[in-house]
Amino acid sequence: MLGLSKHRAAPAYPFSVGAIQGWIISDGTLDLGSPEKVFLGETKQNVEQALISNFLPTEQIVVDQNILFFSLGNTNVLVETGVGSFRGFGEGAGQLVDNLLAAGIEPARIDAILCSHPHPDHVGGLCQADGQPTFPHASIYLAEHDFAYWTDEALLDGWAAAAIRVARANLLPLRERLVFIQDGEEFLPGVTAHFTPGHTAEHICFELRAGTESLFLLGDVAHHAVLSLENPLLNFAADLEPATAAKTRTQVLSTLAEERTRVLGYHFPWPGLGHIAKQGEGFRFVPEPIRW
Repeated sequence: MLGLSKHRAAPAYPFSVGAIQGWIISDGTLDLGSPEKVFLGETKQNVEQALISNFLPTEQIVVDQNILFFSLGNTNVLVETGVGSFRGFGEGAGQLVDNLLAAGIEPARIDAILCSHPHPDHVGGLCQADGQPTFPHASIYLAEHDFAYWTDEALLDGWAAAAIRVARANLLPLRERLVFIQDGEEFLPGVTAHFTPGHTAEHICFELRAGTESLFLLGDVAHHAVLSLENPLLNFAADLEPATAAKTRTQVLSTLAEERTRVLGYHFPWPGLGHIAKQGEGFRFVPEPIRW
């Protein structure tokens, strides 16, 4: 018997956008629960059939976390931070720091962190379990309204209490390093914020441009590479404003398909790079070939 290691290689995938070298670093997978509790507004049978048709399990929705690292001159940028020590989505997540180190990237070298919104799987890795910052020298870029809402002490007894606690634990200790950005703002060279409301009030999709090439980061506009695209009107259980989220999702996907824009799906199968294509009344994700 071959003495092969049972441990998989660290998921760090190199790619480029024009002259910018990037890496997709995995934080692992999230167990979201049964399909009928996660995706709403469609029959259980239709959701299951969509999963079966794409050779996916029907018992549990499991999605990836594809975190982008890239450098702009001397500025090292990380987009999202994963769940950190939060274990509300199972034990498959929280791998970001280990995978950064395996790729030769020290957390202390990160200068800027971009957060699409303050949910646990996006800001949970900003601080360690003991409250110390994971990235001690980084500024954190996000939307001001979302920061205020998801750290509001008055919401600690509400439906999103767990998410509020995680946001408060990870953002409030870093308050002096937060940078609030505006819709349409190019806040770093070649990096633009696009407000895409619905999942949260000021959810942000980031766009990276270098020369003639670009990359559009979907964030949580689309949570699932099959279900969210085949029926973009399908509601996701954690959408703050479901009708707005569905409208935004449809508009964003339509534009990306028409303009043939390269995308990174945060929750799409790793590494999440590819394109959006029109398919019937919905869309499909076309992953790009992996090139090592």
